[in-house]
Amino acid sequence: MMLTRRDFHLRLMAGIAALGLPRPALASDSRSDLWLNRLSFGATPDSRDAVRLMGQMGWLEDQLQRPVGDAGLATLLRDARLQISYDAGGDENGHSWPSTDDLRPLDSLTADPTDQMHCIDWSQGLDFSERVRPAMEVISASLIRAVHAPAQLREVMTQFWHDHFSVNALKNEFTAAFFPSHDALLRDHAFGNFRVLLGDVARSPAMLYYLNNDESRAAPANENFARELLELHTLGAASYLNDRYADWASVPGAADGRAEGYLDLDVYEVARAFTGWSVGDGRGLSEGSNAPRTGRFHYVEAWHDPYQKRVLGVEFPPNRAPMADGDQVLDLLARHSGTARHICTKLARRLLTDDPPAALVDRLAGVFLAAADAPDQMAQVIRTLVSSPEFTDTPPQKLRRPFEVLAALYRATGAEVTGTENDFHWQLMRAGWRQHQYGPPTGHPDVLAAWTGASSLNRIVDLALYAHDDWFAVATLNLAALEGADETLGQFLARRSVGFGAEPEPEPVLAALGLDAAQPAAALSQEERHGLAAAAIAFAALTPEFLLR
Repeated sequence: MMLTRRDFHLRLMAGIAALGLPRPALASDSRSDLWLNRLSFGATPDSRDAVRLMGQMGWLEDQLQRPVGDAGLATLLRDARLQISYDAGGDENGHSWPSTDDLRPLDSLTADPTDQMHCIDWSQGLDFSERVRPAMEVISASLIRAVHAPAQLREVMTQFWHDHFSVNALKNEFTAAFFPSHDALLRDHAFGNFRVLLGDVARSPAMLYYLNNDESRAAPANENFARELLELHTLGAASYLNDRYADWASVPGAADGRAEGYLDLDVYEVARAFTGWSVGDGRGLSEGSNAPRTGRFHYVEAWHDPYQKRVLGVEFPPNRAPMADGDQVLDLLARHSGTARHICTKLARRLLTDDPPAALVDRLAGVFLAAADAPDQMAQVIRTLVSSPEFTDTPPQKLRRPFEVLAALYRATGAEVTGTENDFHWQLMRAGWRQHQYGPPTGHPDVLAAWTGASSLNRIVDLALYAHDDWFAVATLNLAALEGADETLGQFLARRSVGFGAEPEPEPVLAALGLDAAQPAAALSQEERHGLAAAAIAFAALTPEFLLR
């Protein structure tokens, strides 16, 4: 009797639950896989070969030295298409537009910010989906890059920085229009100098719009960016001392200009330091004066609070050169020991374990501070982490988050990301993952407890079961293809479950489905083989060997 795809899935899961099927045995190269799964979006045959050829540290150095651009990836991105579809409509200003249903290239990824100004120009009629199109293209490209980029560690670090310097790309049309530039600067500086990265983020139009600093001017300054700069981007919540000290002078180290932490008073002063940091978007500045229409950072000196300030115990004199106050704040923060600990704790948590050892964090922070002027500061920190005994000795315990599960699935099976409607984004949202659209400025949580609720885990099961189905509309791979007419079901199943970090054992899966491993695979219909392959992939993907890294 022919089994439908639904029957395959139901019987597979019921068989696993009822029989308590054994976990697959660890593959001989599992240690190599663990290395790759921590530093990439998932081990592949090519990356395993590269580690065998170059050694683990050789592979790391190759990744750290890879340029931002790659010809093959650029071709994939250039050939990719994303659908845009909307009805005819109009706005309150009398503008109208026709209905549209197109497949368009991802042109915004490489567009000059000036060319994105039309997205925020309300003197012309545009459907809102046109205005947020640049952000949607970055979201579409993110999965292509995660699955197919040869510079895997750069992509892992770019996602790390996206969570660290989090911007909800679809907060409004302003953050959306300039989000490609924000994404590009994080990728450019992924292994670079933190102070340089911090300065570029502070000048990023997407960040300025997101945290409202584009409108901040003297009396009173907007505090949103200042508070997140201190709490999330640099010193961290552990350095917030407002519950312990009532004034600057009482904070340890403040008298010497080296305050150990910050107070709300510092937030207010930092906000004043960044008044006038805005965007060249053509806005009116004063009577007869407008900002340039560049789509880039623009400093409005007339909006800046020029008077003296005090930040972390350091006195700022009045009437300084343009942007000197903000730049000195960034200098102080980038070299602060609290920032070093905060960044290094988050990095070790991302690449190694939810609760990194204090001694390891201290060593990483020491490297971070010693390399404060080095152009490869973050590369040095990463190298120290990866070469540490803790990196080798810590067993797999980080749960892959939903985006990472999906990318690793496609890398394991060799599927090609070809989706044209960002359907993967909507599927991931059901699991709690909002690629480049996470609401709070904290970025996605990065601990196991945040992703082990029933809803998230059920959706991860769905990803394992359905990610290769046509209706999922994200990637292409012929799961039903045979290697030859004499291929048995056991061989077919084993071949489809290779690459998930464990040696495939087809017999338990086939037994759960009531099938004989010696049966010719060609005897099944194409739909049955597809269902069987999907079941094999799900069984392999829902093991600790795949889900933990």
